[in-house]
Amino acid sequence: MADNTPSLIINAPAILLVGKTGAGKSTLGNLMLGTSENENPTFLVSDSFSSATKKCVSATYNIGDEIYNIIDTPGVFDTDDLDEEILKEIALTIQKCAHGIKAILLVFEAKRFTDEQREMIDKIMLLLGEEALQYMISVFSHCNKKQTENPEYFRKSCWNDPIKAFVNSAGGRWTISPNPDYFPPDNTVRQERLQDLEKIIKSMSGIYTTEILNKARKIQEENARIARKIENRRQREHDEILMREGEEIARANYEMQKADDERIANENSNKGFQVLCQILGSITDAIFGDQRNRCFWPETQVKLESGRIIRMSELQIGDRVLSNIRNGIAEFSDVYLIAHIGQLRLTTTHYVFDENLSITFAKNLRPGETKILVSVDNKLVPVFVDDVTNEWHDKYINFYTRAGSVIADGVLCSCYDHCPPSQTLMDLVFLPVRWWTRIIPSTHREERLHPYVQFLETVYLSFINAMKKSKRLIES
Repeated sequence: MADNTPSLIINAPAILLVGKTGAGKSTLGNLMLGTSENENPTFLVSDSFSSATKKCVSATYNIGDEIYNIIDTPGVFDTDDLDEEILKEIALTIQKCAHGIKAILLVFEAKRFTDEQREMIDKIMLLLGEEALQYMISVFSHCNKKQTENPEYFRKSCWNDPIKAFVNSAGGRWTISPNPDYFPPDNTVRQERLQDLEKIIKSMSGIYTTEILNKARKIQEENARIARKIENRRQREHDEILMREGEEIARANYEMQKADDERIANENSNKGFQVLCQILGSITDAIFGDQRNRCFWPETQVKLESGRIIRMSELQIGDRVLSNIRNGIAEFSDVYLIAHIGQLRLTTTHYVFDENLSITFAKNLRPGETKILVSVDNKLVPVFVDDVTNEWHDKYINFYTRAGSVIADGVLCSCYDHCPPSQTLMDLVFLPVRWWTRIIPSTHREERLHPYVQFLETVYLSFINAMKKSKRLIES
């Protein structure tokens, strides 16, 4: 089944173990690798409430003929002491995932789905991107014997609505991590649950990557190219000296040159590592930083045609909201669709209008550089963004006006998010549902995504994944 070897396969995809401290990440890793927690475990297991995994630990893992790097991540998503050392461990994790991620095993206890778990998932998605959900497998730990022996009983009798919603949002992929105290290595239930996990991993198509993972891969490839070039030069010099002065002098010169070359290679590697740390520094500042600003959460305010200022959570189908200001004239537009209302939704990929009426992701706004349009005295005035922070909330609302825009908290925003960066294109894409809702008004107002919007999102994500696969094939 699994094969645990001491070395990391540099160009192999990664399987990430993530979860809160004490959730059972390291235990699951040891189970997969067939190593004992009591006798020389691959991954250390904590006996306390503090994380035993402060270092990024990895090993190779075989599923059939495929080789992966299984990586036990530091307890960064719930740590109380995020510092330079933890940041370095995250950078090391990124390095080990440079050739993409096959699966993200999110390990959490078989209890109610808590706000802390929601917050942790938000942090993971801020670090790895929202599409990471498409490669996530929910792994329930600390299950009792009956739950482990009968997963269907566990699903039907023990899942609450938040757990169901999250598992569904992650593609419905889930399994149980068998408790080694109940199920010894030769136990059939233990073997069946681990085989369940392997089957899910094998069934997942593609490899997930991000801009920062690609950056890490390119750094590794460049360092490897330089190392090969230096090795070839060193070997040529050895052969020349061997012919002129003999084996002893040639070998001594080779070893001396090798030591110098390794020092230079380490320096190059450290430079690449520092680049990753700098990039991660800005990302982790966003993840763990200040949480003040509001962006399209239910408390965001909009203005109705009647002059009333209301919260987005109070919006109803048919309400006419301020959607634009042209030549000093306020324009109001009908709310014709509320796509969904619920929890666990990030808004970093929501679009806002810049001074040129082009749309840009909220996450791409740059303080002191980007100008956005703000409503002042019945005019839209371009002003510089003075501060940007990332945050997460436990509620959200997603609605559409017929104009495709809305002035939210005084800022001109698009109603569209996580889509191609074209307001005109998105207006055309939503044209059918705009027509349909004139005939039959929408009554949709729930956490489940509106079917038409769900269809568009699925098509768009499939297209993005196909483009990424094509790009990887071209590059390789």
